[in-house]
Amino acid sequence: MLGAVATQYFRKIAREEVAVAYIDGMWTRKVGRDFLPDGPRFQYRYDDFDRWKYQIAEYESAAREFWLRHYSPKNGDTILDVGAGRGEDTIAFSRAVGATGRIVAIEAHPTSFAILKNFCSLNRLRNVTVIERAMMDKPGIVHMTESQSSWTENTIEIGNESTGIEVQSGTIDDLCEQLGLKDIAFLKMNIEGAERDALIGMERSISRVQQVCIACHDFRNKNGESERFRTRDFVTNFLSTRGFTVRSRPDSPYDFVRDHLFGVRHLP
Repeated sequence: MLGAVATQYFRKIAREEVAVAYIDGMWTRKVGRDFLPDGPRFQYRYDDFDRWKYQIAEYESAAREFWLRHYSPKNGDTILDVGAGRGEDTIAFSRAVGATGRIVAIEAHPTSFAILKNFCSLNRLRNVTVIERAMMDKPGIVHMTESQSSWTENTIEIGNESTGIEVQSGTIDDLCEQLGLKDIAFLKMNIEGAERDALIGMERSISRVQQVCIACHDFRNKNGESERFRTRDFVTNFLSTRGFTVRSRPDSPYDFVRDHLFGVRHLP
């Protein structure tokens, strides 16, 4: 009933073909042909709908701007989306590689994963495999924080005093073996300070990857957060000693983009 009332209201105000419904445990918007799961709580405001019809286009634009500076997806490519969040980049990657391509979207946080799974299912992203796991240096159980400011800041906690939620961990090496991934065109990694552990866990499979973009988070350390976020030097060395030319964007106006490292594999 709440969804029906909200749908009627938003359609009247926005004059757009929009709907709001509770689907598989998630409040979800439908705008045109696109579905946007939002979470288990109804948290819409009267001014939300202004950006709804542009949201997927914004996702695709952001993916090109932040991740695809040196790599252009082609039909049939395989992409690893490590730290897929709620599917913002996954949908852009999925549509770019076509029906013969493959996306492996990996997310550790249970709520974000549930939204990601619904997002891919409802939007019929049939070339996407979703995996609920934290990519680390070994399999096991790790703890993940619940950021009070934004879900995008959720991160893995290390140490015996960790109080975050328990999540399953694994390695990219093992995952590649399980899924039979032999040739990976592009690796995107955005996991809030856990990139050191994830790279250690892909020592065997890194040779299968042609290009990467890894989001380091040294800027969070500079802003007073844990030393764990200082990974840029490690990532640079890891990539450069494994056949990649490492590039960055020091002139970007965004601090988080200035910490993005792009690895382009040397030509033989």
